[in-house]
Amino acid sequence: MFTTTLGEAAQFAGRRFVRVVLLPSLLFCSLLAAVALVGGERPPSAVLRSWTSQPIEVKALLAGGFLAAVLLVSAFLDSAQSALLRCAEGYWGRIADLSLGRLGRRCHRMRLLRCADGPAQHLYPPRSRPHELRPTRLGNILKAAELYPQLRYGIDAVLVWPRLFHLLPGGLLGALVTARAELSALLVRAVLSCAFAALGAGCVAVRGGPPVLLLGCLWGGILLAWASYRGALNAALVYGQHLRVAFDLHRVDLLEALGEERRPSPDAERERWKRICLFWHRGVPTHHAIPPDESPRTAPALADARTGPGISLTQLTVAVAAAAGLVGALTL
Repeated sequence: MFTTTLGEAAQFAGRRFVRVVLLPSLLFCSLLAAVALVGGERPPSAVLRSWTSQPIEVKALLAGGFLAAVLLVSAFLDSAQSALLRCAEGYWGRIADLSLGRLGRRCHRMRLLRCADGPAQHLYPPRSRPHELRPTRLGNILKAAELYPQLRYGIDAVLVWPRLFHLLPGGLLGALVTARAELSALLVRAVLSCAFAALGAGCVAVRGGPPVLLLGCLWGGILLAWASYRGALNAALVYGQHLRVAFDLHRVDLLEALGEERRPSPDAERERWKRICLFWHRGVPTHHAIPPDESPRTAPALADARTGPGISLTQLTVAVAAAAGLVGALTL
């Protein structure tokens, strides 16, 4: 039954949907259902006898409800991928940005001071732009890749990328799509792992289950979420490197498609890209004079950051989870 359903879903939505959201959602719902069934005071053998004694109509109804829950979770995660990525990058809104965001940026500012020049080019924005720092590691990796074409060629990546994307060759385009899908899949796994840790542990606590199962759900979900997020950082590094290669090798193809000179001098190319980006962004004709650059937002210099020990968001999350697990184990 499930093999046929997954095969039809793969033909309808594509392999990416199945790999990124459907299979993780199926595993999440299966584990949550298993914890809900065996997390109470009844032994697993009694639960199994109760299932086998049910009529076929009830079994079909329960199986249909389970399948509907899997599809609903999959559809929600598929539609929320952009919001999930922005949340992982550190775009949390004004209130959270003034509290957790400020803490995260301060921590990464101190890490950037201690980081060598070579690794910092791929992990963080340049030291000359401290206002571009994001409160998460994933956000800083993607921000560094986004700023690369602007610093090298004067290209606004947000404006140019949707136009350059359609000119990429098949090999690089496939590598980009694969890296992006891997990043999305790992973020989805991290979110589902956190949800399982909270819902699974809460279900066991409400039903009076054994403390071992409660701690297993809590810490198993947290460890899997941490491992998935670490994998997402590596996937973001690969994705950012492919973005840099795309601008390095194929930006002149976009100039040629726009009717511009294919191989201008470096200074002329930067000047041309600034004019083109201004035309796309504000409608300024390309033959007009370029207005002066806007001054960046005021931000404290990296040299002014405190060099004392800081607490990262990951350490704070682990400390809260450890306290919750200890309290749960003592109260059961």
